[in-house]
Amino acid sequence: MEAIILVGGFGTRLRPLTLTVPKPLLPLANIPMVERMIRNLPEIFDTAILAVNYGLNDMRKYFEGRDIGKKVIIVPEEEPLGTGGAMRNCIDYVTGTTAVFNGDVVSSINLNEMLEQHIKTKAKGTLALWKVKDPSRFGVVEFSNGEILQFQEKPEKGSELSNLINAGTYLLELEILEMIPPNQKISIERDIYPKVAGNGLHGFPFEGYFIDSGTPESYLEANFKSIGNNGTASHTGASIRGSVMIHEDAKLEHCIIGPNVIIGPKVKLEKCVIRNSVILSNVNSYGTVIEDSIIGPNIQVKNDIKQNLISPEGKIAF
Repeated sequence: MEAIILVGGFGTRLRPLTLTVPKPLLPLANIPMVERMIRNLPEIFDTAILAVNYGLNDMRKYFEGRDIGKKVIIVPEEEPLGTGGAMRNCIDYVTGTTAVFNGDVVSSINLNEMLEQHIKTKAKGTLALWKVKDPSRFGVVEFSNGEILQFQEKPEKGSELSNLINAGTYLLELEILEMIPPNQKISIERDIYPKVAGNGLHGFPFEGYFIDSGTPESYLEANFKSIGNNGTASHTGASIRGSVMIHEDAKLEHCIIGPNVIIGPKVKLEKCVIRNSVILSNVNSYGTVIEDSIIGPNIQVKNDIKQNLISPEGKIAF
């Protein structure tokens, strides 16, 4: 089976970081987010199809000759095609029931259970659904007896049909992909799904966590969630506090690290205190305090940093 991963966006909410590194190749717990998503696919999915516009050459270079346990096919978009157009652009590589993911979503969804439901209900499409406290900020679905009956965009408080939103993970039959006009910019959420609502479009509510990692704050959250049980228990050059991951190539001396810290390869830190931050590759610092920040790659930090994203292209405050 195939899985389409939509990784064509510009990552504008994470600029300036994404001016030099395409968002799909930004690390989550020291593994590029798109690679992590491919590696986490259930065994039944043997092929990952990447729909790529921005950062195409970087993606090709990264995956060339790299064995990650699945066949990887990169399908370029000459112009951005939207979510639906990007899916349709991959149809030549699809053989049947297909999983589709927004490439910046990190969630606890059980795809095997979702697939089991999809097959059992003989659905044309199944959408993962996530419960929110304030539906007025989102597009919600009317959901009854397992089926999605209609969509409602940013309802006024008190008029919402439910508190369930589209969580960016789908199981689709070829019938849905064939509904998308080829070579056009199409939003599957706005232009296709409403046409199938009430006629074979099912929902799969799930619990746990759902993170859109496209902002500095949510990128940090997604990193910390991705540490899981693979954290660093101890380090000769640091006192570890809480959930921490330190790359084996990093060099630390007399540091206090954590909680919630990820340190990438070729990082050199001495007498630093790091909390709630992601330190990307080739970062150097001496005697600084870094909190609630994203740093790097290739940065020398000389001053204390709090709530900032700092890259070679500049910095922004969160």
